[in-house]
Amino acid sequence: MITSIKLEEKQIQIGDRVYTLRVNLSVLERIQVVCGGKINDLLKRSLYEGNAITMAAMLNDWAEDQGWEQDWTEKKVEKLFSAKMMNMLDVTGMFFRAMTPEPSTETPKTEEGEPEDNSGN
Repeated sequence: MITSIKLEEKQIQIGDRVYTLRVNLSVLERIQVVCGGKINDLLKRSLYEGNAITMAAMLNDWAEDQGWEQDWTEKKVEKLFSAKMMNMLDVTGMFFRAMTPEPSTETPKTEEGEPEDNSGN
């Protein structure tokens, strides 16, 4: 279970509004709902369709945070954004980087809380 993720953010302007695109837990929940409860099912769709679902979730999440109407659908996104535009925004990359845990930089510790000796001796 994912409890937190590092947010990567990108801003885009649509009309007179500036949206911040990010894949957070709320966005992942929105994607999961569209995919029938299984976020893995996003990967079974075409790249363009998956990007449109992810974009709609990100746009609606930001709209909700701002108190704006949440009227973004996959079809509306597909009408406004070409596949090339979504690739330039790196929608797929944002999704996968959010889903990939960062490697731990902590030094392993013993039960006493001391750093483990990994010298091999």
